[in-house]
Amino acid sequence: MQRRDYLLALAGVSGLAGCSDGGSSASASDAETATPTSASTSTPTATRTATATPEPTPTPTDRSLAPYRSWLVAPTSVTPYTYEFTHLSLSAVRADADASFAESLNTYWRQRTESYFGFEVPVSSIEAVLTVNHSSVANESYRVAGGSFAPAALRDALDDAGFAAEGYVDDLQRFTRTEEGQLRVVGLHPDVLVSVRTDASATAPLERAVEQHAAGEVRTDEDEGLALLVDHLGDADYVTGRELQPAAEDYALSKAVATGRRLDVRGGATWTERTYVLPPEATVDRAAVEEEIRLRHVGQPTEEFRREGRFVTVAGEVENSLIRLL
Repeated sequence: MQRRDYLLALAGVSGLAGCSDGGSSASASDAETATPTSASTSTPTATRTATATPEPTPTPTDRSLAPYRSWLVAPTSVTPYTYEFTHLSLSAVRADADASFAESLNTYWRQRTESYFGFEVPVSSIEAVLTVNHSSVANESYRVAGGSFAPAALRDALDDAGFAAEGYVDDLQRFTRTEEGQLRVVGLHPDVLVSVRTDASATAPLERAVEQHAAGEVRTDEDEGLALLVDHLGDADYVTGRELQPAAEDYALSKAVATGRRLDVRGGATWTERTYVLPPEATVDRAAVEEEIRLRHVGQPTEEFRREGRFVTVAGEVENSLIRLL
């Protein structure tokens, strides 16, 4: 996972290149030198040159985006009913789709990595991407990409995009940029790339994301409906999930607490499922549910209908040209 490039890059940043044991070994020029104090005495005076010990560079540990649920954290404050996410496995789509669709996906991401992450990232190095948004807050999101990244090669792109290196968060090198009241923080590691975009007043969002991930403090612990949805959808080429606030009006799905989508690419077509999580006591009118979904999710096929406990799902197959994996 580009360990050698990573350590060489970090060594160059921290001044460790060419040092041994943190710079503690003495060289010939560091040895004591004798200088006579006067012609009448042979007693030498010892002098020594002080050597500063540089701060050690963190050694990267193995990291992964999988399982993506472990990264469903909240780098900034979340208000109820606003948390939503998408998880796209680019490697799975490349393997499952026909060649033209796989290439169109690569082209799409190649054109948008700078917008999504804050700087240009080679699409070939990305295997999967998790995106989290707060639906009530404009321009606030964070992304985690899993793959194989060469930090030394990405430094120029970060510099060109106006980022400044600011130490480390655990074994992720931190880069920051503030523009027009927006803070962008990037955490760079050979296995994962974390990018947070938020208001410039936010306090340590990258630190919060990494700490919550390490502690297992994920949003699904705070929202039962979202947790049920994530478990139900499982892994797929593309998965989405969103918290819902039960509506005051009474209509089909008005009491749903979460909704999401699962897409499985199969050559030139994709199996797509739309699921809603309902309260335990909810009743379901199939015709009303299908009509509601047709209105809210244009293009979602309803050829298959399932009611499983608290889940209601409609599903069907569509041509790849009719779907978007964003």
